[in-house]
Amino acid sequence: MKSIKIVSIAVSLFAATIVCSAQTVQDVAAALATGIELRATAISPTSALSDVDAAIAAFENCIELAEAVGDDAFEMQMTAESVLPELYFQRVARIPTNDFPAMLAALHTAVAVAEKFNDNRIRQNAERQIPQLYFAKGAEAFQARNYDEAIPLLEQAVARNPAFTQAYFVLGATFEAMQNEEKMIENYMLAIETGSRPGGDARNAQSARNQLRNHYFNAGLAARRAQRVDEAIPLFLKAVEVDNSHFDSLYALASSYNSLRRWDDAIEISERALQIENIRTCPFHFELGTAFAGRNDNVRACESFRRVTEAAFLESAQFQITNVLRCR
Repeated sequence: MKSIKIVSIAVSLFAATIVCSAQTVQDVAAALATGIELRATAISPTSALSDVDAAIAAFENCIELAEAVGDDAFEMQMTAESVLPELYFQRVARIPTNDFPAMLAALHTAVAVAEKFNDNRIRQNAERQIPQLYFAKGAEAFQARNYDEAIPLLEQAVARNPAFTQAYFVLGATFEAMQNEEKMIENYMLAIETGSRPGGDARNAQSARNQLRNHYFNAGLAARRAQRVDEAIPLFLKAVEVDNSHFDSLYALASSYNSLRRWDDAIEISERALQIENIRTCPFHFELGTAFAGRNDNVRACESFRRVTEAAFLESAQFQITNVLRCR
């Protein structure tokens, strides 16, 4: 009799468990259905942050219920988990763009959720946006001339994306504005290096090249105007090293060599310049004529001066041909 009672109790408990389990599975299914319905609204371009949060809450509730149920709700749990990373990533776009802390926190959360549920696509997309967000905030501070605020933001951008050419360029411009030459050069060079790689940001690399070249060229001009030609030449050389087809730097270098009677150097840089496609040739022919004349190579000096046709150099070239060299 006693054993019959024990069996009866066991059967009753088993039946109760089945009923409880069935009700809980139904709850999971209901939570999943609610999440799917809310997701349809959440992923709409016109949805609000609250719409996305409501969908996230529904799927997280589904997962929590499914974990309590166990194997019977496994497939529904997997469905809910597969959707959550996308929703957390969608959430970022619903945050006002001027709320930098909230956007940054949302991106980090999206990365963490994507890692938890093994969604590499969402993780990579969110990770790519983090340096972009730091850059946008840093560029905004640079435009406002808040340089001390811009620097750490831009440095965070390149720390998270070491190939971020545009961020290096703006960092270089920031340090240039602060007259920190060492850091300016370092970051412009990094912009040139990263942007020159295959598939790199060639436009910002060229912008960095132009800025750095102009820095050296203008410094060389200042030294030359102060009659410090020996100091000017290394600066013009650096400008040419950065941009080997820059007419102004090449011509300043050739004329500086001639002014110091360094005839061979003037010939070498002028002949190099004449090999560059579409470069103005007359100024270099004039400098070649001057250098060859300095070396007493009158035949080649006459040949070079005869190639001069630009008005700015023509009178001086004709004077050399007629009155100094007496070319035949």
